[in-house]
Amino acid sequence: MTSEPLAPSTAVLLLADHQTGVLDYVVKAPPREQVEASVLRLARAATALGMPVIFTTSEENQNGTLLPSLEQAAPEAYAARIQRHGIIDALADPAVAEALTATGRRQLIIAGIGTDVCGVAPALHARRDGYQVTFAADAAGSLTTFGHDITLRRMEHDGITLATTATVIAELAGDYPTYIKIMRG
Repeated sequence: MTSEPLAPSTAVLLLADHQTGVLDYVVKAPPREQVEASVLRLARAATALGMPVIFTTSEENQNGTLLPSLEQAAPEAYAARIQRHGIIDALADPAVAEALTATGRRQLIIAGIGTDVCGVAPALHARRDGYQVTFAADAAGSLTTFGHDITLRRMEHDGITLATTATVIAELAGDYPTYIKIMRG
């Protein structure tokens, strides 16, 4: 499948399980600080560019709340976050699937805090459902570099485009002034 360039008018951002507790005990590679900064940049970019943003969490009472910094970056999405209970694949939750469908957009930019759990399952699900999926590889992490890398290979093998946050934002922004403004925050 040839992918179309990402555009603010056709893309939606889905961030799965970027929660305080999960970030602390799951993300070792890439470094936690890098992952958190990338997630925040994606949320700020989507908000600044007028894109729909969907946040979803799993078991907040055990895994911690959604990252507080995301509330400033995307306050409406933060307030409307979809809390799942025990479902690993975010798109297997009817509320998340309905929120995505309701956007009417077919380009999905996604990251899940745990590449090899929270990230891969909904990314593969969306791809099977016919979405053009771009996975922001530096906005997700794993306990090991090996786990992160192998999971990214699986996604790529199944037709998911892998990108960095900077690449995604540059493609969406379309010009240097917008790109620089978003990247600097």
